[in-house]
Amino acid sequence: MKSMLTRIRWALACLLAPLIVALHRIGKPQGFEAFNSISGTTFNPVPLLSHDDDPHWKIVRLPYNGGPALNTIKPGYLVKMGATLADVAGAVAADDAVLAGVVIDLPDPNNASDTSVAVALSGSFDKNTVKYADGATPISVAGVTRLRDMNIYLDAAVPGGAFAP
Repeated sequence: MKSMLTRIRWALACLLAPLIVALHRIGKPQGFEAFNSISGTTFNPVPLLSHDDDPHWKIVRLPYNGGPALNTIKPGYLVKMGATLADVAGAVAADDAVLAGVVIDLPDPNNASDTSVAVALSGSFDKNTVKYADGATPISVAGVTRLRDMNIYLDAAVPGGAFAP
């Protein structure tokens, strides 16, 4: 059960979010520049969240190196870590024992040399949107078990209530 303070903070965040977006759309202050941020014109939100009220995503951006071609990777696809833990590769069903995360953002399409993807290394996700890197679904029992070991929970995303791992 979430504390009352957490619920109040969540409600305030939900109420203030449209105001912040509206102020941002009016225009940025002169001389303001955000370095290494996601561009509002290239970021396409994808509904990967489960119905958990606190998803606990831990996100890193790593170079994509191997597996299915980068231009076929989509948000929600599973990845595995490279040998040095400095990059990721697309994971297929044969990689169930080494699954490491879920892609949540792709490289900037305006920068051809960018091969980095944002990967959630923990959190809860809608089970219907998470797939292997070759597009195959459903995730096997061994894959789901490995993801749970990595603190990644797949929720059936039934709108009737919150998911609690």
